[in-house]
Amino acid sequence: MPQPQPTREELVKAGRAFERRLRQAQTSLEHTLVTGRSADGTVVVLASGLGQLKAVQVSPAVFDTRDVAALQQAITQSIRAAAANAAALAGEKLGAVEINLH
Repeated sequence: MPQPQPTREELVKAGRAFERRLRQAQTSLEHTLVTGRSADGTVVVLASGLGQLKAVQVSPAVFDTRDVAALQQAITQSIRAAAANAAALAGEKLGAVEINLH
């Protein structure tokens, strides 16, 4: 037996509840920090759950080696890891999303 179609009021109520859940998830993600680390652990990137870059921490050890290419690679790895972690967190709260750090 087919289900009855929802009324306009039921649709509006469901839409408002969905919007409220999205806003709550967005607020939560804005206030949550995720990290990304380079493979060698010399660089850590902090970002919000929405992908807003908050900070970059660099180990003083990188200045001893003065290896610019390694530092560039470590920064890139950390940013990608933070973006992946933010996307995973946002996916838990909102469903599948794409996060680009900005």
